Amino acid sequence: MSDKLEKPDRARLQQWLEEARVEYSDCGECKGLHLAALKNIEGVIDSRLFLERYGLLLTTELEIRPMALLPLSADLGRINMDYPILKIFLDVVDDATPQLVIAGIMPTQAGLTLEQTAQFLSSCMDATRQLAAECLHLDYLFAEGELRTPSGKKSLH
Repeated sequence: MSDKLEKPDRARLQQWLEEARVEYSDCGECKGLHLAALKNIEGVIDSRLFLERYGLLLTTELEIRPMALLPLSADLGRINMDYPILKIFLDVVDDATPQLVIAGIMPTQAGLTLEQTAQFLSSCMDATRQLAAECLHLDYLFAEGELRTPSGKKSLH
């Protein structure tokens, strides 16, 4: 393992993920690397690691029950304070199920080492797992096997 700071490119980031034993996939449709460890958590829609101009961005989206939207909105301030390494917000779009977006950011302007990257990923992934478990416990998420109404436009008349 190296102590040399590097500004990672996509190839270096993939190499570091492999060295840190973080399973990922590349869908070819987006710039993100999809993280398998977080996609297997109940309620998770997707989890991706992006290499942006300012640094690393780890995002995970949880599928929120529409009936839980109001209590979750009221609880959002507390949740953000309980998970200080994450940025947590709601994404509500008319024709889709509401989502809780969880993000972790690691600036890379000065460069990073493999160890720093692995620590960032480990910390964010652990906090995301804890938050997902809490949201499931508080009944904010769809439970495994729960019937969902298909998203899409429907007429009221």
